[in-house]
Amino acid sequence: MLRLAWANLMHRKLRTTLSVLAVGIGIALLLVSKGLANGSIAEVNQRMQSVDAQLVVLPAQENILFTNGAPFPGVFERLLARQADEHGPLATAVIPVFFAQVRMGGQQQRVFGVDPRQMSLFLGSRRVLEGRAFDQAFSMAEKTAELRRPTTQVVEAEALPPEILEAGLELIIDDRLRRVGEFDAASGTNRPYRIGDEIRIMSRGFRIVGVVETGVAGRVFAPIQTLREILNGGEPWSTMFFVKLRPDLDPVVAADHFQSVLGQQARVELKSEYGKLLHESFAQVNMYMTASSGLALVVCFLFILLTMYTMVLERTREIGILKALGMTRLSLLSLSISEALVVSSSGALIGIGLAYGARYVLNVLRPLLTVELPLSMLAVALGLAVIGGGLSALYPGYRAARLEPAVALTCE
Repeated sequence: MLRLAWANLMHRKLRTTLSVLAVGIGIALLLVSKGLANGSIAEVNQRMQSVDAQLVVLPAQENILFTNGAPFPGVFERLLARQADEHGPLATAVIPVFFAQVRMGGQQQRVFGVDPRQMSLFLGSRRVLEGRAFDQAFSMAEKTAELRRPTTQVVEAEALPPEILEAGLELIIDDRLRRVGEFDAASGTNRPYRIGDEIRIMSRGFRIVGVVETGVAGRVFAPIQTLREILNGGEPWSTMFFVKLRPDLDPVVAADHFQSVLGQQARVELKSEYGKLLHESFAQVNMYMTASSGLALVVCFLFILLTMYTMVLERTREIGILKALGMTRLSLLSLSISEALVVSSSGALIGIGLAYGARYVLNVLRPLLTVELPLSMLAVALGLAVIGGGLSALYPGYRAARLEPAVALTCE
């Protein structure tokens, strides 16, 4: 049966090739779109899990993926730090983060503004590969605190002296971003970032002072005091907080306590649940990508249906001969399904190859994007192709099985 199906398909090589390519392109589109979405979310979640903390405090109404504002004034940080029980403070560290944006590595990057004194909580076991940590920024933080120490007099806040702000114009980047680098017009290739390179952020020249191992929460770090000074006039606002709890505390119980204190202005989440929050934030975009890929697959299977139906019409006389020789209706239906399965499974294999090719191209053109192609996803794609191809052949096979031999033999 399979040999006969293959012979029938090879009788119209161009049409068969186009059908296989149609399925392959649909499968590749599904794999790349889902792989890109899942890979990006998984990478962001993995990097966030590297922070030495158990809780994440987020704005109540903000989207995790796209929030860049600073909705939390300094009172929130002090409120979190003050929470205690009979054994002492609940949090051993409240870690404010202030977000900004910069274009590096050919795309927009989120700048993590962090306190230099808390940088070790983001690095964990990861090393500084080149340069140094925020040495001058730490000194700048101390001077800023001293200049802004509260007094009994009511005075307007003054801008920091230029030399103090200049000391805080520092960046730390991860090794993956360093290797991607920036396009160099002179050589026509990307040049890796180097220690001392100046990056413009908000019309200020920030210097790259350190490179850390890949896997930290952000690809770009800057002193939080510097970003606050530029954007908020030095006011201690934050975009979000990580909270490192006392070792003896249950994170779930602690999260409920902090949530009751903060009320509806913020939401307190377990850091382990951050991946779920990312998926929820990305749900609509992910749904759109899945729907568009699914529509492409439906069109591909309709193309197979049309191909098989046309083949039945073209082979009406041959079908009559086969029925006259004793081929049953079930055998004719099986022949049609076999032909469709050969087309769809071949298309699925080509689609998987195209998906790997697209991932390679993306790695070259956009190295910071992550496309995941796990075996489970490949198996689902192959299963969809086989099921869709089989269903597409049912009606043409049914038409072939219903032909009367005497009528079919008279067809020219």
